[in-house]
This record gives sequence, C-alpha cells and structure tokens, in this order.
Amino acid sequence: MLFNHSCFIPDGNGITEYFFAASISAGENFSTDAVSLLKAYDEYIREHGCSENSEVLLRFHLSDITNQTPVLDELLKCRQSFISIVGQPPASGRIALESWHWCGTGLSKNFRQSSMQIAMQNYSPVWFKKSQLDSSGSFDQTAEEFDALENFLRARNGCVADHTVRTWLYCRDVDNNYAGLVKARNEFFAGIGLTGKTHFIASTGIEGHMPEVNRLVKMDSLSYPGALQSQMHYLSAPEMLSPTTLYGVSFERGTRMIFGDRSHLFISGTASIDKEGMVVHPGDVLRQTSRMMDNVEALLQCGDAQLSDVRIATLYLRDIADAPAVTAMVKTRLGNTVPLTAVKAPVCRPAWLVELECIAINTNGSKNFAVLR
Repeated sequence: MLFNHSCFIPDGNGITEYFFAASISAGENFSTDAVSLLKAYDEYIREHGCSENSEVLLRFHLSDITNQTPVLDELLKCRQSFISIVGQPPASGRIALESWHWCGTGLSKNFRQSSMQIAMQNYSPVWFKKSQLDSSGSFDQTAEEFDALENFLRARNGCVADHTVRTWLYCRDVDNNYAGLVKARNEFFAGIGLTGKTHFIASTGIEGHMPEVNRLVKMDSLSYPGALQSQMHYLSAPEMLSPTTLYGVSFERGTRMIFGDRSHLFISGTASIDKEGMVVHPGDVLRQTSRMMDNVEALLQCGDAQLSDVRIATLYLRDIADAPAVTAMVKTRLGNTVPLTAVKAPVCRPAWLVELECIAINTNGSKNFAVLR
C-alpha cells in the first residue's frame, strides 16, 4: 500500500489544507482491495489530524468501473464528501484514491447526492456533478452537463461565467467522442458570453469511463458563488504554450484563485505542446514529460507560484507501461512526497502520450480579499 500527503498551513487563522493519495496492489478481489484501502486511508488521515468530517473531495480511479462501482458505493454510502468515481485504471492495482481536506473551526458541509456546499465564515464553495444524464452522444451530454451546472448555480445567486473555478470532464473513448464534447462546450461558453477576449474555465478533458456504458461524458466542478470575479486570475505562458483557442477549444490553461491569506492555483491538464499549438517530441514519452513539466512550471510562474507549491498532481498516460519511468521523472521536478497518482487515460490527441494536472497553494494572497476560513 502506498500513501503520500502534503499540507498547507496558513500564517494566520485560516483553514489548514491537506491532500492525500493512496493506492494498493491487487489482492484477491476488488472488494477486499477497497475495504483494505479505505481502512488504511482512514487510519492514515487520522494520524495527520484529519477525518471524514474534514474531507471535502474524495476521488477514486478504478480499473473496471462498471463492475466495481456498486461495491464501492456500498462502502461509501455514509460518507458526507463530494465523491467522484472515474474509470481510469491506476498504474498498479485496481483502485487508487485522491482526497482534499479542510481543517478549521466553523466549517460545515451541506451534502446532497450530486453536490456539496461548505458553509464557512467568508466563503461557501460548491462542488457539483450530475448524477445521471437523459441525453445520448457526447455533444448532447456535454451540453446537458453545463446546463445543469448553470441552473444549479443560478438557484444560488451564481453563474458559471463568474463563479466556476474548475471543471473536470471525463470522456469515454476520447479519440472518437472528444470532438462532440469540445463543440458543446464552445457553444455553451459562447452562449453565456465567454470568448477568447474575456475568459474561459480551467479544465481537464481526458479519457474516463462511467459505470453506465452509454454515458460518454461526466463533469465535476468547483465554484465559489460568493467570490468576486477579481479574485480569479487566468494563467497563460504564450512563450511556451499556445492559447487553447488557437486549435479550436475553449478552456483556460490555469486559474489562480486569490484569497486574503493564500492563493489556489488550478493547472488544467497540460501536455507537451508549444506556442503554435503543436505536439512537441512525438513518440518520445520522456521528452514529452520534460516539456510538459516546463509548461506547468511556466503557468505556475505566471501566477506567482513555483513547482514547490504543488500540493497534489494527477498523471495521465496513454500507455500505462510508461508509468514507472514517467512517474520517476515527474517526481524529480515535484519532489518525492507530493501526492501523485498515475492512471491510464489517453489525452485528447493521440500523439500526446502524457498529461499532468495539479493544484498548488502558497501564501501569496491579497489583503483586498477575505481570508479562507
């Protein structure tokens, strides 16, 4: 069993944030693996002052999501966290997890099946997913996902354009279905007034399966309905990687969310791409990994951050056999202790062999905004 964790401890009286990653080698069956992993995970987080009550995000990567989800659902039925389950086989074993914890006084969670809102003194972030879809096809399903998010936020005096910080889009058979996803997202953003001259939303669009074999798209999102638009800064590094609009897609390379005592930096799925939007080092996964990390570093620097500020990262690989070498290279840049999960998940272009997303936190906040507490 493998565990890693990181934490951010503020200078003042804001919340303390913890990130965990855990995986387990394949045992007798999935049920045994899942029970063992969750038991060890709960013991591990308690050793670091965390609990189910402090857990805000719990994401699982499974090797056979259709057959494994019912088992996992039963094990998690009493958990009051935002739970995301994605069909992305881990580098080893059948199951891996990632989690995010907020520890501080005055926090409470309003949990529902498809959403979770954290009640805080200064902010009330919302996690949202749509539990089921009525449409078919990647275009219609993506449109349904975004419409549901917009309607959900409107009911809470928010909207996607002003308050959604990050989305995660998982697409079954990304080589064939990603085009429909992109078209629907482009049209939705245009319909709410978002263009290349305004801003988009930080996002990862990646191969990922859902339990229902006819569900081609699943979206998770994080929004701050009470935040000011001026708290969000959109990251770019045009000398290293192109704007996404150059090749017909609409998402931000990264978003910096600025609070009074810290900044959160959400780096979208980032691959080996150059300033012309072209794949760099086709066919060479290690050279692509090096360029990918250079791109991530450039985006972080745009947001007044460094690679040393990364608190958790997810590594997506087209060929899972590349995991040992690529993981080792990434760890030389991020450090051995940063929670890093490697999964099989092809990127949106077949020539991209590897992609990384991450969350960074540092103390570079602004007195213009409230502390995160």
